[in-house]
Amino acid sequence: MNTTYQRIGISSPTTALPEKQFIELRACIEEANHILRSLGNPPQPDNPRQLELKLTSLKDQYVQIKTSFRGNFRTYKGFLLQAGRNYIQFWSKGRLRYVTYDQLISISSEPCESELFQEPHHVCRSEELNCALLYAFTETVSGSVKLLNRFYGIPLSMALLQHAGQEVVLQLTEPKGKKSGCLVKTTAEKVIIQPSSRQGKDLLESISFDDIEIISISKH
Repeated sequence: MNTTYQRIGISSPTTALPEKQFIELRACIEEANHILRSLGNPPQPDNPRQLELKLTSLKDQYVQIKTSFRGNFRTYKGFLLQAGRNYIQFWSKGRLRYVTYDQLISISSEPCESELFQEPHHVCRSEELNCALLYAFTETVSGSVKLLNRFYGIPLSMALLQHAGQEVVLQLTEPKGKKSGCLVKTTAEKVIIQPSSRQGKDLLESISFDDIEIISISKH
């Protein structure tokens, strides 16, 4: 998903083939080169801002998201709402969901599958907000997680703080399955929840971000 490509590929042939067959062959070679460039395209973990800005161009669009997490491949469809420093936020099947950049294989724009599919409301772009940003920028932005991300790009651990007190579902590495509970807080490395199960109702549980495939917010 980067723009820096290694110079690998298949050379176009010099041939006496009929023109039609030669054009078809060159098309196949171009497709093969496209695949090779994608496979040979190294990640840039030190420059997530570039990826964030690219993904922002798909904001508010209905997209198909393909992910890979420890051998599990999944495809989601929904509205891309935010691209943060190390994550995307999207709305799919009535839930707000978060996935980190490390898991992304591809994101592509898709036709909306249903006229009944509605995206949630976003940051207000009213004149009132514009005035607040103009005359009290620091106070206005610091009071909104969405605005902080919009102007500066924030990590997933910070973005999740806006959901403190809400029910979350964490899809974990198999065979652990899922964990659900009330989001208490986050750290740079972990999500801390109060489990939904009765037995653990008075206990807090810490789950490492490295073990979480996707985070879903049950109530939004």
